[in-house]
Amino acid sequence: MKTVYMLCPVVLAYLLAGCSNMTDDPRKGGLFSYNSEKYEKRLAEREDRLAAIEEEQAYEMQKQSKLQKTKAEKERKVAQQRRQLKNEQAKLDRQLALAKKKGGADDERINELKRQSDALKREAAKLDRSKETEAKEREIQRLRQELKELQEEAEALSSL
Repeated sequence: MKTVYMLCPVVLAYLLAGCSNMTDDPRKGGLFSYNSEKYEKRLAEREDRLAAIEEEQAYEMQKQSKLQKTKAEKERKVAQQRRQLKNEQAKLDRQLALAKKKGGADDERINELKRQSDALKREAAKLDRSKETEAKEREIQRLRQELKELQEEAEALSSL
């Protein structure tokens, strides 16, 4: 029995030592060792980190919004250029039909211009499947230049 009484203070000392673990986490702290200052400091650090993350997220969302607006503007511009290209193609077709009706012009050359015009139309149709806006824009400019050259030649043939 004396040994039990002698072991009680030793066990009690070990228990108290186990409870005296100094930590800033209330879930891990002992009965007597919870340090509220450390906890407050830890909480403030987490709030600061959260604020920084939220600020970065707001910046990224603003950046994404600007990129979407820029993309939409470019897509509108490409759509407008595409409509202009179609109008110019229709004009060329009318000029070629008029030159063919008039006769006197080189029918062989008119047919060659018609084939080139059809090839340009096929290339323009391929643009609709492309996803890159800037590439579409460059290709439309190139097609419009070729179409302009064909129109000039068609005008020359129709005036003969």
